Amino acid sequence: MAQHILGLDLGAHAVKAVLLESTYRGYAVLGAASAPVPRAEGDDAPPLLARQAAAVHQLLEERGWRVDESVVAFPGSAVSSNVVTLPFTDARRIEQTIGFEVEGQIPFDLASVAWDWQPLGVRDGKTDLLVGVVRKEELGALLAALGHGGLDPRAVIPAGPAYAALLAGGAVAPLAAAPPEGPAPAEGVLDVGAERTSLCITVAGACEAARTFAFGGAHLVRALARALAIPEADAGALLAGELGGPPPPPELAARARDPRAAAALSAALQPLVREVRATVRAWQARVGPRRLERLSLAGELAALPGLPELLAADVDGPVVPLALAGPAAGAVPADRAPGLALALALALRGHQGARAPRLNLRRGELAYTRDFEHLKGKLARLGLYAAAILVLAVVSAGVKVFALSRQEASLDRALCDAEQKILGRCYPNFEEAQAILRGRGSAAAALPRVSAVDVLAELADKVPAEVPVRFDRIEITRDKLHLEGTTDGAESVDKVVEGLRGSRCFGDARSGSARKRASDGKFEFSIDSGLTCLESGPRDAGERG
Repeated sequence: MAQHILGLDLGAHAVKAVLLESTYRGYAVLGAASAPVPRAEGDDAPPLLARQAAAVHQLLEERGWRVDESVVAFPGSAVSSNVVTLPFTDARRIEQTIGFEVEGQIPFDLASVAWDWQPLGVRDGKTDLLVGVVRKEELGALLAALGHGGLDPRAVIPAGPAYAALLAGGAVAPLAAAPPEGPAPAEGVLDVGAERTSLCITVAGACEAARTFAFGGAHLVRALARALAIPEADAGALLAGELGGPPPPPELAARARDPRAAAALSAALQPLVREVRATVRAWQARVGPRRLERLSLAGELAALPGLPELLAADVDGPVVPLALAGPAAGAVPADRAPGLALALALALRGHQGARAPRLNLRRGELAYTRDFEHLKGKLARLGLYAAAILVLAVVSAGVKVFALSRQEASLDRALCDAEQKILGRCYPNFEEAQAILRGRGSAAAALPRVSAVDVLAELADKVPAEVPVRFDRIEITRDKLHLEGTTDGAESVDKVVEGLRGSRCFGDARSGSARKRASDGKFEFSIDSGLTCLESGPRDAGERG
């Protein structure tokens, strides 16, 4: 089923949004838009977060977008991102250990922050992790502000690592000369916004380094205003003209050509260059000697003249404005692609679903709950179905028990009638009636079930006819048989014993003493056996029953 996923970039001057239709086969960009954040006017003006949320709600109302889920980058640079290296790779041990590492790096209690991590890479049996940390009260304020308009983001992540989704999803034009073999090239995305800058370095679409720091167009505006001694509003108009926006008023045009303006911009960009260089060097020191094959520029200052030249010294490949590819290229105008890069990256991260990196600041008490509410609704319906099935099962069992009880009562009445006719009375216990039928408790019970005649008949039947045997003594008691006799050889004794063992009465027959008489050469023998047919003889009332 197709889902509509919203990527939301909350900037200081404008909010940007990209809406994707996500399916199993791919995605399509349904729309991309931006809305200005209302300016703060007066001392009682709402805080920036409230104004950003108002701009988001107005944008969604104007567009009429249906949003199934959303992914938001935490605004500003309040999220602290750190790289933690653990001396093992087991995911279970990482889960057990990472909390202690994070607590050792923050100046306040771990319970007061929302945090999460994602792996950056494994090398030499060690695991590098990117950890994002933000105060819970700040994250809660963001969720509350967006929630007033009915927007509940599934994920809130730092801006830095989000750009990896652009390359993982094939939304960035591939390198012109990618190596045919060997390790995948490293690429970077640098987003310079109004108040913050984010850098993400990726290899094969996976984030290997990410950082967000406080620097943006507002710093350049203030530097221009100081250098030219003009109001910040005029300095902002000059900078907008440099970025390809509307030209400044004629009275400011001459100021734009002032050498002090170029010098001020160059000096103001140096902190940005230093931060980028430090991030690239730290990445190279961690992963080994690697080349940054391309740096794509995004954000408000992507088109600033001279910026690629300042950054080129730290990049082995080209430094160019971000160029989109794939489904996003036809839906997002090329001139707007750098400004919408973060919103598009967030939407693509939502499209990745379970394949996306795990970093999500919404953990614990601030976790996304809509899935649980949906699950609770399903469980409620399943509970009703189970209750209905249980009621039907109870009713069915009751009907069966009622039918069986009636059948049992009918059988009891038939048995009672039979006992009344045969024994003259109805016995409540069938075993007692059965004992009466068998003669138990009467003179008939003393009669043996098998007579001596029965035993002799069985003996005559089981002695092999071909064996010449003479019985000199046959002794029969209530439970034993003892034989004494003569035959022509020892093997004949064995044949007699074997024949008796095949009988129902002499199953444990065994030979006793055997000796050869000197007078006539005959063998004298004895055979003993228990009478097993006493327990199951032909006169057994149970068998005759």
